[in-house]
Order: sequence, then C-alpha cells, then structure tokens
Amino acid sequence: MKREIKLALLGGDARQGYLAAALAARGYECAVWGLGKDARIGTAVRCRDWKDSVRGANAVILPLPATLDGFNINCQNGNENDKLKINALLGFAEVPVYGGRFDESALAFASSHQKRLIDYFDSESLRIRNAEPTAEGAVSIAMQKMSRTVSGCRAAVVGYGRIGKMLAHLLARIGAEVTVAARNGGQLAEAASFGYRTLRISENAPYRGLEKLLDREGCDVIFNTAPARLFDEEVIRRMDKEILIIDLASVPGGVDFAAAKDKGIEAVWALSLPGKYAPESAGAIIADVLDELFESEGII
Repeated sequence: MKREIKLALLGGDARQGYLAAALAARGYECAVWGLGKDARIGTAVRCRDWKDSVRGANAVILPLPATLDGFNINCQNGNENDKLKINALLGFAEVPVYGGRFDESALAFASSHQKRLIDYFDSESLRIRNAEPTAEGAVSIAMQKMSRTVSGCRAAVVGYGRIGKMLAHLLARIGAEVTVAARNGGQLAEAASFGYRTLRISENAPYRGLEKLLDREGCDVIFNTAPARLFDEEVIRRMDKEILIIDLASVPGGVDFAAAKDKGIEAVWALSLPGKYAPESAGAIIADVLDELFESEGII
C-alpha cells in the first residue's frame, strides 16, 4: 500500500514541490526538506532537519539536476542554510536514492560505499515527455526577447533530437519559418518530410555549415539543442548581432557566451526550463516515472 511508503524529498526548484504534492496525492507519505516557504507541496510535510525527513523513509528523492556544483544537493528555492553535501546524505541514508543527472563523483562515491543511486533522468519516457515543457519554455523566452512575433519569424533549430523535434513542430504550428540544422542525414530527411528547410552541420564546412543562419536575412532566432560548442568565437564573430540565441544544451553548453557578449548578441542559456515554466506539469511527469521505477524496484 502506498500509504505505508514514506518518501523523503530533498531540495529542488518549484517542480520538486509539485512532485511532492503529486506523490502525496497518490497516497505516499512525503517528507520535504530544502524547499522555500512558498513552494506548493500539497499534503506533504515539511521538515526542518533533513535527517528527520530521511529517517524511516523507503526512498529518497533528489531533484533534477541532483546537484549544481557537484557537491551540494540542489536547493534552488530553499534558504542559505539549506546546504547538504550529497556524500553526507549517501553516508546517512540506507535506502535507494533517486535523482536526476547524477554527476560522476556522486556515482563513484555511491559505488565505493555500496549505496544505490537511481537516475530517473535515464528514463526514455521522462526525456520524451520533458521535451514538451522545454520547447514551450524556449518559445516563451523568444516571445519575451524578440521585438517581433514568433509567427512569421525565421527560426532555426540546431539539433533534431527529442527537444529539437518538439521545438520545430511547436514553432511551425505557431507559424514560424523553420530551418533544422543537424549532422545526421536521417534526421534531416525526417525534418524535410515535415516541410522544414534543412542544413547539414559539418566540421569541414565554413562555419560548420551554419553560415546561412548567421545573417539577419536568413534567421531571427536560433534555438540550439546540440550538446556541442558549435557557436564558438569564430561563428559568433560572423553572426549578425540582431539574431537572438537561445541555448538549451546542458553543461558546458553550445555557445561561447563571452564572445556573444563582446559582439553585442543576446544569448540566453536556458537550463531546467520545465522547472521554471511548467513546474506542475514537470512534477507530474517525474511522479509518473517514479511510480514506474518504484514498481520495478519492488518498493511498491
């Protein structure tokens, strides 16, 4: 029975609060630590001490990402006293610890101390479903930053994975003229089948094949989803300074932001968009994935 299962939820942003609320609504006993007073947690219970939340728990739930600096649990909406090293948690907890995007140091510590870390970001279901709030958040940024409408604008999507596909489809539905740039020929063929313009990225081509996107006549906004530094200093120097760049790539990102600033190009590094633009939906998605993992792990 879920009501006999206690979960400790530590740290996070707004989506962690909605995750706690969603899990509590499903019948789990949820103890929360490291979230701000304004976070909506439903019927979950707040704890002043992280150890109180972990005691008696059947599992610990960390946020996405689990840590921002490689040492401390990500407590974006907590207060300055909400600091907890992930190794300290692993040394205390005797139950499985779930979280998103664990770094190598946490994985190595867990392995050497025989602790169980389960990365729920490995779930293909989560990654696919997370693409929608990410795409919507990226378009929302473009709407705020551009001096014209997204409808009718020339938008480039660099990379055509889960997020790139969702973003291209959303932009097209709004009425943007979409160009997809990718290395993979199969992905470009798929993009072309939807009526998008395509460009092949190549290290051997001038400006990696992105030259047509670097003039204002060809592009108003670039959404980069590719996890590679494609927009380096050389490419940035060639780019029209009126083009907006929205980088969705995870650390270390795909844009030389210092070069963009020197050129006067507005470049936004838009990380963790589901937690910022659709935290309730993002929390519900993670709750669904955790339910699946708990069942497979025998917790429920």
